[in-house]
Amino acid sequence: MSAMRTVYRFWITIVAAAVVLQIAFAGYGAFYSAHKVADATINEDTFDEGWGLHVGFGYLVFLLTLVAVILVLVARPGKRIVLMTVGALALVIVQIVLAWIGEEVPAVGMLHPLNAFIILGLVGTLAAGEWRAKKMGMSSQAAPAAPAP
Repeated sequence: MSAMRTVYRFWITIVAAAVVLQIAFAGYGAFYSAHKVADATINEDTFDEGWGLHVGFGYLVFLLTLVAVILVLVARPGKRIVLMTVGALALVIVQIVLAWIGEEVPAVGMLHPLNAFIILGLVGTLAAGEWRAKKMGMSSQAAPAAPAP
């Protein structure tokens, strides 16, 4: 495996961990808001206090995924992995748009958490595939496909 492939393997693992953390931050925002509403009527500032970490970290996830695309293009691990990584970036962009629209249209906003789990599945599959390829000592360009469920 090339050195850039190794960098990509570690980076996509960081992206997967960041997505898990981002989902946890959403849980914090929800329970923070629920806790505050029990005390009194919640205002926008109080709501933003609970969700600020989730919002801010979401943009970091976008940047991490953008760097992953650059790394995968340099590493050249094979067309499938490149396309999956670019697809992850596309889904993260959709995620941001869903959040923006969801603030005004809750029916669209409900797609935001569903898309988060799709992103997690995709980057998790990429990370697991990279570690599996390393374990198998693959020197070829493509990691093995994940087994069918």
